[in-house]
Amino acid sequence: MPLMNFFKKHRPDDSVVGPSGKSSGDVELHAMDDSATAAMSPKSPAASSGSADVPKKDSGEEEMPHGECSDIRSVFSVVLSAIGMGVVMLPTVFAACGWVGGFLCLFLGALFAGFNVTKLYDGIALCPKSKGPVYTYEDLGKACYGRIGQIVTAFIVHITMSGICASLLVLLGETLEKLVPSVGQRGWVAIWAGIFIPFTFLKTMNEVSYVATCGMVAILVLFAVVAVNGVVTGVTATTPPHYDIFAPDFMTIATNFGVCILSFNVTNSVATLVRDMAKPTHFKGVAITGYLTILTVYIGIGICGYYGYGDELKAHPIMDSIVPPDQPVHGVWGYLTEIAVICSSIPHYVVMLLPIASSVEYWFHIPVDDTSRKAGIKRFIARLCCVGFTLLIAEVVPNIQSLINVLGSFTMVIMVAMMPCVYYIRMQQFVLGSVKTYIKLHKIEFVIICIVLIWCIPMIVIGSIGAIEDFGES
Repeated sequence: MPLMNFFKKHRPDDSVVGPSGKSSGDVELHAMDDSATAAMSPKSPAASSGSADVPKKDSGEEEMPHGECSDIRSVFSVVLSAIGMGVVMLPTVFAACGWVGGFLCLFLGALFAGFNVTKLYDGIALCPKSKGPVYTYEDLGKACYGRIGQIVTAFIVHITMSGICASLLVLLGETLEKLVPSVGQRGWVAIWAGIFIPFTFLKTMNEVSYVATCGMVAILVLFAVVAVNGVVTGVTATTPPHYDIFAPDFMTIATNFGVCILSFNVTNSVATLVRDMAKPTHFKGVAITGYLTILTVYIGIGICGYYGYGDELKAHPIMDSIVPPDQPVHGVWGYLTEIAVICSSIPHYVVMLLPIASSVEYWFHIPVDDTSRKAGIKRFIARLCCVGFTLLIAEVVPNIQSLINVLGSFTMVIMVAMMPCVYYIRMQQFVLGSVKTYIKLHKIEFVIICIVLIWCIPMIVIGSIGAIEDFGES
């Protein structure tokens, strides 16, 4: 099947019959056809006027653009939303859980994240016009549960993603410290925060997607470097590394399952990306292609990294095995790795920061399509504050890896696996009139959602306990 066949119109998977006799695909809802999604755009006249009346297009009429981000660049944005810290953490997951446990965590994380991304998109697509357009994750929370839903969603999403952005600053600081140790890690972290300030002028995912395109090249280079280095190290080792088949420690599995979910997370970018896509109804095809790319990279890095270094990765991440932190960078492997880490982390930070900045702008009523000087100054100040907040976390938190474990086990599981399902069912309730009607029409899907939600509860409790203990010991 050609790759571009993925990029076709997608409506919510299950067509249901409402009280009017129309299927859910025919109900006048946001993003159910391209004319409706055009009305969601902050650039469209319909959105600006607040009108809910969207004219239907003739069958031969050309699709109205919703944003300007193409499908291919949207795939790159999805990939860059996820791949970042996962490159560093996935081999460690295999070391902690063993071959079988590592694959289990990896595939479960991919399935959970992928399923919930589709439910999140369906929730956005089903949002009634009376609830307003959904441009951010917290917009969906507000549409479902009012102001409380908006505040809770914003807190969980943006605290979590600010922590991830801070971890990228720390990673960049550690990398440059190895190349130029005289400045120190804290100094480099502050310098990198300053370097990211010009990127705050990229208003939408369309502009950011060009940075993501460059990041894809860096990711492929980093993938090749880590994979080849792992294989070469494993083959040439005088003492073969020690491997585990499976680590029968449920707390370890739970903690690393949270890390894998974090590594596959793109939920914070979904609403912003849908807003900025030229053809937002192609999102599911974009997501499928993006997740296949992410899974391929993670499998390769996890297998090759663990093969090369084995249980050694329990003590420190693979980047420290390739380039030890207490030694100067030397050799081709060292320099290639450091350069690839820098080039992939920069676009990842930019892609991750945009949804946070977009939400801040909506909170302070700074329209994305307002090109006035006053709006530009307000937008710059808002985004500067976002960068400053991530810098504060990076400078204050003593052990960023332990922080990532805490986030992955608690807020990340809620954000990636639980909220999309809960919000999706809530939207189905709005469309069909009751949850009972939804369950009657979607029995299998409801059972799957219940399994996801039930599975997440012990993952959160047990994983959080282990992660908090590790954070306290650090």
